[in-house]
Amino acid sequence: MNGLRAAFHADGDRFWIGLPSISCAACRVPHWINEFFPVPPWRAAEAGDDEGYLVLEWPEGFDLHTLPIPTYALGRRTKRALIVTCRDTRSASADVQLRYFAPQHGVPEDTATGSAMRVLATYWLNRDLSDQLLAQQCSSYGGELRSRVSGELTWVGGKVLSGTTRDAHDS
Repeated sequence: MNGLRAAFHADGDRFWIGLPSISCAACRVPHWINEFFPVPPWRAAEAGDDEGYLVLEWPEGFDLHTLPIPTYALGRRTKRALIVTCRDTRSASADVQLRYFAPQHGVPEDTATGSAMRVLATYWLNRDLSDQLLAQQCSSYGGELRSRVSGELTWVGGKVLSGTTRDAHDS
């Protein structure tokens, strides 16, 4: 983690990592985004430096599963990883949905992304959601991630599973 110091704690079967909060600044939706997504997002924000994150927000209830995984050509447009998100109105169990793409860094789509949740905690707090979130990662594997903003730290948590099969995830 590039020398970043983190705090850890366990709460039953959920493990938490506390990382310094990262701010998000609203920006225009990049003009090139339609090269990668047939339906454009309606909001955007940047977090971190030029190799940080670009948050793209779709309207409430949008099905993020329908978005294609961006190609490696994304690297010609940005060095930022893409975090796509929307408020979740389809289920009572999650506040937001997300997916994480960084093909230019060798990660076409990450299946469960705590670093993205760290960014979304601040992003959605700025958009008037709670300082505690439950997110559904809409990757093929899926997962639930939680966040809690507390002072200078953003806590990201979830159940940590050993094994690599879907059966291990379901147990």
